[in-house]
Amino acid sequence: MMKIRTGAAVLAAMIAAAPAAQAQSTNDSAILFGASLGATLPVGRLGDTQGTGFNIQGHATIRPSSLPFGFRGDLGYWTTPGKSITPIGGGATQNNRGVNWFTANANVVYNFQGARDATFVPYVLGGVGVYNGSGPVGSAFGVNGGGGVTFRLSGFDAFAEARVHNVFTDGAASRLIPVSFGITFRP
Repeated sequence: MMKIRTGAAVLAAMIAAAPAAQAQSTNDSAILFGASLGATLPVGRLGDTQGTGFNIQGHATIRPSSLPFGFRGDLGYWTTPGKSITPIGGGATQNNRGVNWFTANANVVYNFQGARDATFVPYVLGGVGVYNGSGPVGSAFGVNGGGGVTFRLSGFDAFAEARVHNVFTDGAASRLIPVSFGITFRP
Protein backbone atom coordinates (compact mmCIF):
# COMPACT_ATOMS: atom_id res chain seq x y z
CA MET A 1 0.00 0.00 0.00
CA MET A 2 2.88 2.35 0.81
CA LYS A 3 4.32 1.83 -2.70
CA ILE A 4 1.02 2.87 -4.28
CA ARG A 5 0.79 5.97 -2.06
CA THR A 6 4.36 6.97 -2.90
CA GLY A 7 3.72 6.51 -6.63
CA ALA A 8 0.49 8.51 -6.41
CA ALA A 9 2.30 11.34 -4.59
CA VAL A 10 5.01 11.51 -7.27
CA LEU A 11 2.36 11.48 -10.03
CA ALA A 12 0.37 14.25 -8.27
CA ALA A 13 3.51 16.40 -7.92
CA MET A 14 4.26 16.04 -11.63
CA ILE A 15 0.69 16.94 -12.60
CA ALA A 16 0.76 19.98 -10.28
CA ALA A 17 3.93 21.19 -12.04
CA ALA A 18 2.25 21.10 -15.48
CA PRO A 19 1.13 24.75 -15.59
CA ALA A 20 4.73 25.86 -15.04
CA ALA A 21 6.05 23.67 -17.84
CA GLN A 22 6.43 25.25 -21.26
CA ALA A 23 4.92 23.68 -24.37
CA GLN A 24 7.02 21.17 -26.26
CA SER A 25 9.14 22.67 -29.04
CA THR A 26 7.81 22.43 -32.61
CA ASN A 27 11.26 21.21 -33.74
CA ASP A 28 11.11 18.14 -31.50
CA SER A 29 8.90 15.87 -33.64
CA ALA A 30 10.23 12.33 -33.44
CA ILE A 31 9.71 8.61 -33.79
CA LEU A 32 11.63 6.74 -31.10
CA PHE A 33 12.31 3.08 -30.38
CA GLY A 34 13.56 1.64 -27.13
CA ALA A 35 13.97 -1.23 -24.74
CA SER A 36 13.85 -1.52 -20.97
CA LEU A 37 14.22 -4.02 -18.16
CA GLY A 38 13.64 -4.02 -14.45
CA ALA A 39 11.73 -5.48 -11.52
CA THR A 40 8.03 -6.39 -11.48
CA LEU A 41 6.38 -5.97 -8.08
CA PRO A 42 3.02 -7.67 -7.52
CA VAL A 43 0.90 -5.75 -4.98
CA GLY A 44 -2.39 -6.32 -3.19
CA ARG A 45 -3.86 -9.82 -3.32
CA LEU A 46 -1.51 -10.82 -6.12
CA GLY A 47 1.42 -9.95 -3.85
CA ASP A 48 0.17 -12.50 -1.32
CA THR A 49 0.87 -15.40 -3.72
CA GLN A 50 3.50 -13.97 -6.10
CA GLY A 51 7.00 -12.66 -5.50
CA THR A 52 9.03 -9.93 -7.18
CA GLY A 53 10.01 -10.89 -10.71
CA PHE A 54 11.54 -9.14 -13.71
CA ASN A 55 10.35 -7.44 -16.87
CA ILE A 56 11.74 -6.81 -20.33
CA GLN A 57 9.91 -4.53 -22.75
CA GLY A 58 10.12 -2.98 -26.19
CA HIS A 59 8.77 0.51 -26.87
CA ALA A 60 7.81 2.62 -29.91
CA THR A 61 6.97 6.31 -29.40
CA ILE A 62 5.54 8.93 -31.74
CA ARG A 63 5.87 12.56 -30.61
CA PRO A 64 4.04 14.83 -33.08
CA SER A 65 5.47 18.35 -33.12
CA SER A 66 1.97 19.87 -33.18
CA LEU A 67 0.87 18.27 -29.88
CA PRO A 68 2.15 18.68 -26.29
CA PHE A 69 1.96 14.90 -25.82
CA GLY A 70 2.97 11.72 -27.63
CA PHE A 71 1.83 8.15 -28.06
CA ARG A 72 3.75 5.06 -26.96
CA GLY A 73 3.18 1.37 -27.59
CA ASP A 74 4.78 -1.26 -25.34
CA LEU A 75 5.23 -5.01 -25.74
CA GLY A 76 6.50 -6.84 -22.68
CA TYR A 77 7.37 -10.07 -20.97
CA TRP A 78 7.08 -10.08 -17.17
CA THR A 79 7.51 -12.80 -14.57
CA THR A 80 6.21 -13.13 -11.03
CA PRO A 81 7.51 -16.24 -9.23
CA GLY A 82 5.10 -18.09 -6.93
CA LYS A 83 5.51 -17.95 -3.17
CA SER A 84 5.42 -20.89 -0.77
CA ILE A 85 3.12 -20.12 2.15
CA THR A 86 3.10 -22.05 5.43
CA PRO A 87 0.07 -21.34 7.64
CA ILE A 88 0.72 -19.88 11.11
CA GLY A 89 0.65 -22.70 13.63
CA GLY A 90 1.68 -25.34 11.10
CA GLY A 91 -0.16 -27.19 8.42
CA ALA A 92 0.53 -28.00 4.82
CA THR A 93 2.67 -25.54 2.87
CA GLN A 94 0.90 -24.06 -0.13
CA ASN A 95 3.18 -23.78 -3.18
CA ASN A 96 1.85 -21.16 -5.61
CA ARG A 97 2.86 -21.36 -9.25
CA GLY A 98 4.62 -18.41 -10.83
CA VAL A 99 2.99 -16.42 -13.63
CA ASN A 100 4.54 -15.38 -16.94
CA TRP A 101 2.86 -12.30 -18.40
CA PHE A 102 2.80 -11.14 -22.02
CA THR A 103 1.65 -7.52 -22.26
CA ALA A 104 0.65 -5.06 -24.99
CA ASN A 105 -0.14 -1.45 -24.02
CA ALA A 106 -1.13 1.75 -25.81
CA ASN A 107 -0.29 4.91 -23.85
CA VAL A 108 -0.42 8.69 -23.99
CA VAL A 109 2.80 10.37 -22.75
CA TYR A 110 3.10 13.98 -21.57
CA ASN A 111 6.61 15.43 -21.18
CA PHE A 112 7.16 18.27 -18.68
CA GLN A 113 9.74 20.07 -20.77
CA GLY A 114 10.81 23.54 -19.63
CA ALA A 115 13.51 24.06 -22.25
CA ARG A 116 14.09 22.50 -25.64
CA ASP A 117 17.60 21.40 -24.72
CA ALA A 118 16.74 20.16 -21.21
CA THR A 119 18.81 17.17 -20.09
CA PHE A 120 16.39 16.01 -17.39
CA VAL A 121 12.75 15.66 -18.57
CA PRO A 122 10.05 14.22 -16.26
CA TYR A 123 6.95 12.69 -17.83
CA VAL A 124 3.64 11.02 -17.00
CA LEU A 125 1.92 8.33 -19.03
CA GLY A 126 -1.19 6.24 -18.93
CA GLY A 127 -3.19 3.96 -21.12
CA VAL A 128 -4.90 0.64 -21.74
CA GLY A 129 -3.60 -2.81 -22.46
CA VAL A 130 -4.10 -6.52 -22.92
CA TYR A 131 -2.39 -8.86 -20.45
CA ASN A 132 -1.97 -12.60 -20.92
CA GLY A 133 -0.91 -14.45 -17.79
CA SER A 134 0.06 -18.13 -17.76
CA GLY A 135 -1.98 -20.75 -15.93
CA PRO A 136 -5.40 -19.85 -14.61
CA VAL A 137 -4.85 -16.08 -15.06
CA GLY A 138 -5.58 -16.09 -18.81
CA SER A 139 -6.09 -12.97 -20.93
CA ALA A 140 -7.56 -9.80 -19.50
CA PHE A 141 -7.97 -6.09 -20.20
CA GLY A 142 -6.23 -3.55 -17.97
CA VAL A 143 -5.29 0.07 -17.42
CA ASN A 144 -2.01 1.64 -16.32
CA GLY A 145 -0.58 4.95 -15.18
CA GLY A 146 2.68 6.26 -13.84
CA GLY A 147 5.64 8.45 -14.52
CA GLY A 148 9.32 8.63 -15.11
CA VAL A 149 12.32 10.71 -16.04
CA THR A 150 14.18 10.89 -19.35
CA PHE A 151 17.89 11.75 -19.36
CA ARG A 152 18.95 13.14 -22.72
CA LEU A 153 22.39 11.90 -23.64
CA SER A 154 24.55 12.15 -26.74
CA GLY A 155 22.94 10.04 -29.48
CA PHE A 156 20.28 8.37 -27.31
CA ASP A 157 18.12 8.89 -24.23
CA ALA A 158 18.02 6.88 -21.00
CA PHE A 159 14.93 6.67 -18.80
CA ALA A 160 13.65 5.34 -15.49
CA GLU A 161 9.94 4.84 -14.86
CA ALA A 162 7.37 3.15 -12.66
CA ARG A 163 3.74 2.43 -13.48
CA VAL A 164 0.82 0.79 -11.73
CA HIS A 165 -0.97 -1.78 -13.92
CA ASN A 166 -4.48 -2.79 -12.86
CA VAL A 167 -5.42 -6.00 -14.71
CA PHE A 168 -9.12 -6.93 -14.57
CA THR A 169 -8.68 -10.67 -13.92
CA ASP A 170 -11.47 -12.95 -12.64
CA GLY A 171 -12.30 -12.21 -9.02
CA ALA A 172 -10.12 -9.42 -7.63
CA ALA A 173 -8.01 -7.29 -9.97
CA SER A 174 -4.31 -8.11 -10.31
CA ARG A 175 -2.02 -5.15 -9.65
CA LEU A 176 1.59 -5.01 -10.74
CA ILE A 177 4.20 -2.26 -10.56
CA PRO A 178 7.01 -2.66 -13.09
CA VAL A 179 9.99 -0.43 -12.28
CA SER A 180 12.02 -0.18 -15.48
CA PHE A 181 15.26 1.34 -16.75
CA GLY A 182 15.90 1.65 -20.46
CA ILE A 183 17.13 3.51 -23.51
CA THR A 184 15.44 5.12 -26.50
CA PHE A 185 16.93 6.16 -29.81
CA ARG A 186 15.92 7.68 -33.12
CA PRO A 187 16.23 5.35 -36.13
